[in-house]
Amino acid sequence: MENGNECMSWTDGTIETAIHQYFSHPPKLDDTSITLEKSFTAYNLESFTGIAIHWTDNIADHLRLVEDDKKVVIFHHVTFLECQRTSLFPPGLVNETLRTISLLFPQCDDKNRKWFKKRHFSSEIDVRLLRCGYLNHRAREIDQFHFWKDRLIILKEKFDHAHPQTISQWWRDRRNRVQWYTFWLAVAILILTIFFGFVQSVEGALQVYKAFNPN
Repeated sequence: MENGNECMSWTDGTIETAIHQYFSHPPKLDDTSITLEKSFTAYNLESFTGIAIHWTDNIADHLRLVEDDKKVVIFHHVTFLECQRTSLFPPGLVNETLRTISLLFPQCDDKNRKWFKKRHFSSEIDVRLLRCGYLNHRAREIDQFHFWKDRLIILKEKFDHAHPQTISQWWRDRRNRVQWYTFWLAVAILILTIFFGFVQSVEGALQVYKAFNPN
């Protein structure tokens, strides 16, 4: 269901068994060329690609792209995850989920923090997601993820292949420096051309006026 919630089947047994079975499937994608750089944050994801953040209470929806890939769903209940001391979730799932939040919302990123407080701050959103620490280079390697590996690969490919569509995206997305400078040089030339064209038009109008009104 593209626009609905991810459904977890629970027909018999305990809820713990159902959750373990749901998350027992191994990753299907194996792209070791994917690099999760420092720039791969929620702020840059929205700023560079236009993919909006959509909060969810359903952990099964975490990191899922919805609405024709225009939104990415984020499970934000960090406090709940940090308090888990039972075997409700498979070993490693809680820690990995917290690491994906650290990846997208690095604690030391001021731009990310200011953007979150301006655009997403709400009493309904767990602000602990801004205090999940920071992942070093080794921890950001794609093979360090298992449960969310496939969704991270898909999301990162969207991030890497996105092209600026608006002026604000062109200004913020400086991953390709040559393309960025070329675009803004062209914009500057266009503005100067329009400006000098306007000046010449005004001068021409004044000359015509003076020709007909010599005094």
